[in-house]
Amino acid sequence: MKRLRNIASPSLTARLTRRVLVIVAVSFLLMLVILKVQYLTERDSLRDRGLEAQAADVASYISIEADGRPRIALPEALKEGYSRPDRQYVYLVADAESRVLAASHDIDQPLAPLPAKGGDPYFSHIDFTGRGSYYGITVRLAGSQPPLYLQVAQGSAHPDVLADSLVEEFLERSWAFLVVLVLGIVAVTVWTVRQSLAPVRRLSFLARNIGPASLDRRLPEEDISSEIVPLVQAVNSSLQRIEAGYRREREFTANAAHELRTPLAVLKANIETITSLDEVPQLIEELGDIERLVSQLLRLAQVDNLVLRPGEEADLHEVALSVAQQLGPAALAAGKSIELTGEGGSVPVRGNGDFLALALRNLVENALAHTPRGTSVEIRVGADASLAVIDSGPGVAPADAARIFERFVRVKPGAYNGAGLGLSIAQRIAAVHGGGIDVGQAPGRGAVFTLRLPKKVAPHSL
Repeated sequence: MKRLRNIASPSLTARLTRRVLVIVAVSFLLMLVILKVQYLTERDSLRDRGLEAQAADVASYISIEADGRPRIALPEALKEGYSRPDRQYVYLVADAESRVLAASHDIDQPLAPLPAKGGDPYFSHIDFTGRGSYYGITVRLAGSQPPLYLQVAQGSAHPDVLADSLVEEFLERSWAFLVVLVLGIVAVTVWTVRQSLAPVRRLSFLARNIGPASLDRRLPEEDISSEIVPLVQAVNSSLQRIEAGYRREREFTANAAHELRTPLAVLKANIETITSLDEVPQLIEELGDIERLVSQLLRLAQVDNLVLRPGEEADLHEVALSVAQQLGPAALAAGKSIELTGEGGSVPVRGNGDFLALALRNLVENALAHTPRGTSVEIRVGADASLAVIDSGPGVAPADAARIFERFVRVKPGAYNGAGLGLSIAQRIAAVHGGGIDVGQAPGRGAVFTLRLPKKVAPHSL
């Protein structure tokens, strides 16, 4: 009963088992139909040949008298067969007007209408004196003039005695074998399907045991079916991305807690030891640092969830101009300047203008922090959909070029105030837009950060 419930369940094993069993059952039925059709075809062919032989055998003992009437002299063996009380075998001789001239069992009319010239000589399903159907043949007697016709037939009281006996004997002796065969097919089918799907069950068991504490585990790709390998590889790839994201989130949480803990502790200590209002500006400055850090954390969270809308566009020249206008006053107050160069016309790209401005602003703020007083930071708009930020500072060492984009990384912690998130935010925005940020050295100047984006392809004109 349990196995029957398993087969009826909606599981993959049950579905495959049911389908295989249906295929086996349909195959058996189709085989039986083919055998039945073949049997009927062979039976009719054998019957026709038997009737032809029977007619030829009877015709060989018929002679035509001078008056044109037939004379029949059957040997004892044939006479006995055609004299059986059950009338299993009959014959008759008729003329062209369907008058019976001689017959067995006192037959006084033809068993079937005489066929036309070239017509089908065989007949069947003719009721003969209430004794059921007969199968027979009509042939013309050779040398008869006017023509005479011989009809011989076999009764259908038991037309397939041998076949009936074989079927009956087979059912009586072999039904148990058939039951065992069916049960064996079901058992083998279930076992085969279960064994074939065993790797899937093993993989599902391993997948269930993967959790936050074991994200480094992977599903094995050995000893599994080739059809399952792409699924396993996709799951492993997803686990790898989840692990990387989970690790970044943990590092981000730990770093954010660390970055917030220090200024909050300092602020708390200053508040507890405040003695005059002259210290309030210092507290406000410390609160500004904390506010800036929290703002960067919120922006980083927004960037991590940034998704571009279809058809969203931005103009790099307008982005660069807005950033230069926004940061220009602060740069002048620090004795520095911002210079906008490059393309003066529109440079359209697919992207979000606000987030691209945020990325460029972070690059410019980083450049302003490293360029000395009395120098300028250049924002160069490229026709190849790029934004380059060039300063006059010391530049970036090749060993630090990759590290500076990591979160909370500051190559020179005392050089400027910040949590080390600006460049990470800018790089993430560039990646979402399908681009990236290159770091290099400008000849005769300092570092150059180039934000490159895919150029928007203009539609073909008709």
